Amino acid sequence: MKPGRELDVKVAEALGWGVEEMESNGHPVPSFSTTWEGMGELVEEAAEEGIFLSYEHVCGGYLGLAYDMRETTGPVSPIYSDDDHRGIKSAPHALSLVYLKVKDVAI
Repeated sequence: MKPGRELDVKVAEALGWGVEEMESNGHPVPSFSTTWEGMGELVEEAAEEGIFLSYEHVCGGYLGLAYDMRETTGPVSPIYSDDDHRGIKSAPHALSLVYLKVKDVAI
């Protein structure tokens, strides 16, 4: 899924936010997938859920990583934003994708 509003809405919904209610109250959906500020908000919100997000630079892009600590009693393997590890063009995009992946949201 490409970065932008559609992806940002999916992230907001996965966070449990009521998108229609937010927007009707004059609060736009943050740009989770396109800005560093939006990415920072996602990292903080995910951490409150026990999901820790980070990224690495790979092959001219970014690889989003998620560590799901919600129900673990042992070592945690990271969940990656893409299966072939080629990298995604921006860190906000990579973290948005990996967050949806750890929440089992189809993209």
